[in-house]
Amino acid sequence: MTDAPFELRSVTLHNGVELPTVAFGCAFGDWVGATEFQGFLPEQAWRALSLALDAGYRAFDGAHAYGTEGILGDLLGQRFASGELQREDVFVTTKLAHPAAPPHINISHLRTWDADKVPDIAQRLRDDLMRSLDDLRLGYVDLLLMHWPGPFANTDAAFARRARQTIWETFAELYEKGAARAVGVSNFTVGHLRQLLEDVPGLRPMVNQVEVHPYCRAPELEAFCREQEIAVTAYAPFASGAFGLLQDPTLVSLAKAHGVSVGQLVLRWHLQRGRTVLPKSSNETRMRQNRDLFGVSLSEEELQTIDALGAGETRRSCPDPAAVL
Repeated sequence: MTDAPFELRSVTLHNGVELPTVAFGCAFGDWVGATEFQGFLPEQAWRALSLALDAGYRAFDGAHAYGTEGILGDLLGQRFASGELQREDVFVTTKLAHPAAPPHINISHLRTWDADKVPDIAQRLRDDLMRSLDDLRLGYVDLLLMHWPGPFANTDAAFARRARQTIWETFAELYEKGAARAVGVSNFTVGHLRQLLEDVPGLRPMVNQVEVHPYCRAPELEAFCREQEIAVTAYAPFASGAFGLLQDPTLVSLAKAHGVSVGQLVLRWHLQRGRTVLPKSSNETRMRQNRDLFGVSLSEEELQTIDALGAGETRRSCPDPAAVL
């Protein structure tokens, strides 16, 4: 694969919508075991999202499960009210249908739920999207994603497939009504995608958002997505701070050679491999660095060197989607 264009700031989805190459991730908390509390901490979003807006971020990746949409909605509303921003200046993503996940994420059914515990999946999705839109103070989202392909503990593959079909058919309805400018999936494997394309041939996902970083690569999945014109977005591009990724000697050496931070190096690797990215930081300096990705270009040899870091055992900061039926 050739390098991405040097000034590529957005990717055109197959329905014509422009997806920004860099968006700010709106999930806050800890799920990699760095602290005693495991779960979402939306209170951390107030300062971080304010700084991100000041740093020039205009694309934000959220989810119904994160608990931060009300915060983003309030902060955007302030900028709309002052005239600093218009609705068309920002790109907002949300995700629905996050399965129940222990421990603190699964306090109740209000933000996470399993499809086999919901009497009417389609109505639940409509209601959840309206709750998200109410929190965001928006009339529509720019991108709506199916958060996971199914419940983590489900053992009924046939049910999981039917539930995905119902969810995607409901997404098609919401898309046709204009509640979302684009729709896609998250954490889908090639197998999940093949089934969805077969079951609902009238609407192809526009995006697949998956965990990708130098220690967690999915070349076969990315190749399939390219064939189907499905954009790949890398979440946890730094492995959510796990595994000492940002201290990796190979990455440190390459970053030093280019005069950039390790974070900038990793993000540039993502972009040149054709992915869009969702960096997140609470540090204003790093926020600005994470947007400044267009003054350096990595050689194919350097890209392959970073690729090779993920050639061994895959290390994930989130559950393995291959384990979801």
